[in-house]
Amino acid sequence: MAKITLEMIAKELGVSKVAVHKALHDKKGVSESLRTKIKAYAKSVNYVPRNASVELTKKRFMYFVNQDFFLTPSEQFYSTIFYFLSAECNQINSLLQVAFFDPDYPAQKMQATIDAFQPDGLFFAGQVNERLMSEIGSLSIPLVFIDHFSPFFSANYVRTDNFQNSYRLTRYLLDHGHRTIGFIGNIDATDSIADRYYGYLKALRLHGIEPLDGWHINCNVERETDPANFSVATLPTAYVCHCDAAAQWLYTALSLKGMKVPEDLSVVSFDNTPICENLMPKLTSIGPDKQMFAKRAFETMLDALKHPKRLHKHLVETPLVKRESVGTLS
Repeated sequence: MAKITLEMIAKELGVSKVAVHKALHDKKGVSESLRTKIKAYAKSVNYVPRNASVELTKKRFMYFVNQDFFLTPSEQFYSTIFYFLSAECNQINSLLQVAFFDPDYPAQKMQATIDAFQPDGLFFAGQVNERLMSEIGSLSIPLVFIDHFSPFFSANYVRTDNFQNSYRLTRYLLDHGHRTIGFIGNIDATDSIADRYYGYLKALRLHGIEPLDGWHINCNVERETDPANFSVATLPTAYVCHCDAAAQWLYTALSLKGMKVPEDLSVVSFDNTPICENLMPKLTSIGPDKQMFAKRAFETMLDALKHPKRLHKHLVETPLVKRESVGTLS
């Protein structure tokens, strides 16, 4: 397909090339109705301004992520976003380089990595502590934080609403008759897990339910605990797991005890990764479309390159995918 030009738009709409230029660049000299018409048509034919196509190609980006959330076999969230983000970069003939960091990562070491690669923009996926955020905030490079938010740091954020999503997920169990519902996840590990825990608590308390101490397994079991050691004094009828990998761990632990999902225990979780479809029965989970998540992050980065002072805080839509892991209680 031929590249769309100002001349082609002008000819199609029966106006001058000058009028098209003024409308698309918000300059005076055209009526608002004509400006709206020209912009709508330009968008419908995917017109790309000549200067934009030059500016936003052959860029170099870095994707910083905690290696524990990227290289482990059960981790399919940040690695999938990286895959789709790389595909977006390829569309504009640009490169995305992955780099690893951890909570104790020295800012000097990160700076050396950045200096060596000379990126045009940085993506940070997952939890970033305040110390590191303040250090990287001094860099004159566009930053986009993925699946993380800090109210104390002005930046570009693309994330989900973990609190409300957990409230929805717990409500789903309540609507199926469950009144003893546990939570699995270390609330001290990341803000995301903490938000999910407090969303779970909100749903219970709005239904007049005060959770017992034993209902909360305060550790990331998929990393820290042998499924054979699973033991709860008073087993709830359902669990909200902080991620799909934790739910997979719970499936294994229950199987070792001769228990079944959802006959003996209902299970729901977060992230909606391929794990959900591979489990038997298939796992009910809430999580964003990873391709759309990556696309929104990439669009935010491109806008940050063009408009460095304009900041975005995007909440990505998060569907609840209902599968076979929840039973209904009378």
